[in-house]
Amino acid sequence: MPRYEGREVDREMVVKDAKALYKAGEKKWGTDEKTFICIFSERSAAHLAAVDSAYHDMYGNSLKKVIKKETSGLFLHALKTILLCSANPAEYFAQVLHKAMKGMGTNDTALIRVIVTRTEIDMHYIKAEYLKKYRKTLNEAVHSETSGHYRAFLLALLGPNQ
Repeated sequence: MPRYEGREVDREMVVKDAKALYKAGEKKWGTDEKTFICIFSERSAAHLAAVDSAYHDMYGNSLKKVIKKETSGLFLHALKTILLCSANPAEYFAQVLHKAMKGMGTNDTALIRVIVTRTEIDMHYIKAEYLKKYRKTLNEAVHSETSGHYRAFLLALLGPNQ
């Protein structure tokens, strides 16, 4: 069954999941990864954001801190990515784009993937987050990191500069 992706959240389920994550992580010696997998893979973004907030209210820690303490490696990275996307997808994708263009060379695969897949969905929010976070428009960053038809294509997808 596909996971529900609407904005409505069941408060009782949110509290239940926050308690389950506490029992599976901070309260337990070792970590019950299956609980984290179940909740993070089966719940909507809105639900996970609500669980993060409830967890903090109930136990005084953010889920991000708990994940860092209780998991590692690619599992940690995957959980953190889901959590960041649930809280603020535009901020997450702005970070991905910045990282793709930061330093020597450009991670063109990441740059293309994010711009192409998010253009029709929420690019105007991503552009606003990028400007807020990095004090440079996304269009300016893409322009300085690319060239030729490739640059023209990406800039056309991004639309007018903010």
